[in-house]
This record gives sequence, structure tokens and C-alpha cells, in this order.
Amino acid sequence: MSEIRRLYRRPLTWAVLAVGEAAMAVFFMLLVIRYLEHEADLRGAGVTVEILARYFVIANLSVLLTAPLITMTSIAGDRQDGLLRFLFSTPSSAADIVIGKFAGVMSLAIAYVGLVALIPVTLFWGAPIDPGVYVTNVLGLALFTLMHVSLGLLASALTRAPGAAAMVSLGLGLALWLADWASRLDRDASIVGTWSTLSRLRGFAQGLVNTGDIAYFLLASVLGGVLCCLLIAAERDST
Repeated sequence: MSEIRRLYRRPLTWAVLAVGEAAMAVFFMLLVIRYLEHEADLRGAGVTVEILARYFVIANLSVLLTAPLITMTSIAGDRQDGLLRFLFSTPSSAADIVIGKFAGVMSLAIAYVGLVALIPVTLFWGAPIDPGVYVTNVLGLALFTLMHVSLGLLASALTRAPGAAAMVSLGLGLALWLADWASRLDRDASIVGTWSTLSRLRGFAQGLVNTGDIAYFLLASVLGGVLCCLLIAAERDST
């Protein structure tokens, strides 16, 4: 609970929420305006494809960009301020420290995802939206967020400067997102494309739930958490 209180006392936390939600509201409005202006041409694809699915692609990108900002100070900031050394003097294990950090950041991430997922609900009042596609897109966004929070904590554990942690996390996220282009440019690199988060999100965008895609995000999240625990444990043993 103390980690959650510390996180919500930071101005950056509220700035990320406010700017992120405002940007998503603007993108949603632009998608609606685009559909209304070209309704004759887009009616065949439908509102679900042209507005809902496109909106969640942007939502996932917003998470990719904001996750590094909300995770960068979690461990690197405490290390820089000397608080991490204090935590090492307590009975808390490395796993306890990482879980506490993870719980704090996830509380913010859940709030962000929840608000983002509420914006397109307004479409249900006057448009033929497929509720199944909406649910799978929310599920994909939640899993994508979970993985990027875990990777962000790992990046924060790897570095001593919060800015560097944000850059490492963002670079890793973009690399996984753009890995899909490798399979498009070179058929022999198709195995690289399987690691792409963008390709893993396509099923969710179409209303399909693939256990392989769910396992991918969950395993990546667990791997990031385990590596983070190992790094903190090694640092604790060396002090």
C-alpha cells in the first residue's frame, strides 16, 4: 500500500493519466468523424472494424508509450535516491520488493486501461457494435499492459537513471512491436515475426481468443518479473 500511495503522490502519475486519456478521447473523436464523413465507403466494413478495432490499436500504442514513464522511477528512482539500499536493510526479500513495485504500478495501469476501455462504450448506444470484439480487444489491451509493466520494471532494475530506464523500456517495446515487419520483408525471418506483439494482438482485434497469444503475454510478463527479482537479489547480496 505504501508503494501505491507514493506513486499517486507524484505529479507525473496524474500527468500521464490526464494526457493519455485526453489523447485517447481525441483519437476516438477523430475516428468517429472520419467514419461519418466517409460513411458510404466505410459502411461495408462496419463501425466495429473502422472505429472500435482502430481505436484499440491506438490504445495499445498509448500503453507502449506511457508504460516506460510510469515504471522508470520504480526501482531506478529508488536506487538513485538511496531508498533501495534502505529496503535491502529490511526483512523484505527481493521478490517482496518487486511484487510491491509491480502492485503499485499495476494499480495505475489498471486505472488507465479501465478509463481507456470506457470511451468506446458510447458506441453501443447508437451503433451496431460486436460486443465479443469489444471484450477481446479489452482483454488484449490488458495483457499487453501487463507485459509492458513487467518489462518496464525490468528496465528500471537494469539501470541507475530513470531516464535511461524509460529509453530501454521504450526501445524494447518498439522492437517487439515492429518485429512483425521482419516477416513481411523477409519470409525467412518469419520466426522473428512470431515474437511481435503487434502480430499477437491481431487475433484479439478480430474477436478471436488464441491461447497461444495469451500464453505469450503471460510468459513474457512472468519472465520479466523473474529476471527483475534476480537482478534485485544479486544487487542485495552485493551490498
